Amino acid sequence: MLTLSGVPVDEGVRLLRRHAPELTWQDRSPFLGAVAAPVIPWLRFAHRDHRRESGAALPVNPPAPQGFAVTFAPEDGPGAHVWAAESGLRLLAADATAVTTAADKISSLGLFARAGADTPRTWVVAGELPAGATVPLVVQRRQNNLTGKGTRLATTPGQLAEAVREWGGETLRISSYVDGLPVTVSGCVTRQGTVVSALSHQLVGIPELTPYWGAHCGNQLIADDDLPAGAAARCREVCAAVGDELARLGLLGAFGLDLLVTPDGAVLAVEINPRFQTVVSLVQAQERAAGLLPTLGTHVLAALLPSIGVEEVRAPCLELSQLVVTAERAGVVRSGVTAGVHRWENGGMRRCGDGDLTALRPGEALLWAHAHPGDPVQPGEELALLQLPGPAASVHATPQLTEQARRWVRAVRQAVVIEDV
Repeated sequence: MLTLSGVPVDEGVRLLRRHAPELTWQDRSPFLGAVAAPVIPWLRFAHRDHRRESGAALPVNPPAPQGFAVTFAPEDGPGAHVWAAESGLRLLAADATAVTTAADKISSLGLFARAGADTPRTWVVAGELPAGATVPLVVQRRQNNLTGKGTRLATTPGQLAEAVREWGGETLRISSYVDGLPVTVSGCVTRQGTVVSALSHQLVGIPELTPYWGAHCGNQLIADDDLPAGAAARCREVCAAVGDELARLGLLGAFGLDLLVTPDGAVLAVEINPRFQTVVSLVQAQERAAGLLPTLGTHVLAALLPSIGVEEVRAPCLELSQLVVTAERAGVVRSGVTAGVHRWENGGMRRCGDGDLTALRPGEALLWAHAHPGDPVQPGEELALLQLPGPAASVHATPQLTEQARRWVRAVRQAVVIEDV
């Protein structure tokens, strides 16, 4: 079982129909919007192609907005804003200044302090290292980085010196390494408080999936009793307090909070992702099962209404997980995977149609193509999102992929043909 809060689905849908009858989700694939669509059937999808956003500029005389739009990472360049303006849509995105402050690895430390959230012992370093900063240490650049390349683990003085030298001239956040389970709490800031939704085990730095220690590799939903006694409740408390601080910055809408839960149940704040995260796909499946409006809808209502009714519920935890399948070598994608439900048969995967994440059966997976023919890729860059009806890894600080997950990852990589440049 798990505890989560949200807008009751019937009331949420009624409000959305009244206030957002024209609504579009924009992203490079429909994976996140697809989980919300059974509840919000008028939701449209628009494909986002980052390759075509270079040099994009807002139109001088855009059409008057006739509907609303939500996108995955509106802060990632001007492309989403340009698309929305050209399409006659009002983009419901968080305040840009608030997003920058919250995503910054260093300025977020003050926000955590104001929220009463504990953090690992941390130093802000612009020059020489303080004497107390002894390995193992986690070294981070201050910019929010979606690939995890800006975070490194230094277990020797040499590794620490190398990271500091490579990122010389930058102000760095350096923290004591803490052995703990990476947990993400998904939330949404409204004008009257923070909606705290499901918890997930964040899968980070798995060698079969990424060459980067700090890279996001996927998530799996977890129940309250997957954590030490009292830790799940504390995760929710920290998320609510951080959300209240985000509200004071002027931020409204979806966000994710990355935490560490130690074996003795301590909860330490690590970073804020002031946007939709990939895990929201799983979270929305859990919300639907609990009779709550999916986060995408709550995000819209938070932007449009002065108040929304929220309730806390207890519900069985869904066994759902997802993995980011990445390229193992550089090149250009010649052919990719076909999105949809695939079934494992005769030692391989066979597409058997479209489907809903919540309806997956054992032996099936839902695939979403995130690299398409003509896309250049580097090792560690995303090829596809793989969603599974069960755990993808052990619930552990250093998780091991299940054999089933490994099998699916191998099959997806074999299906994507990458040619030399």
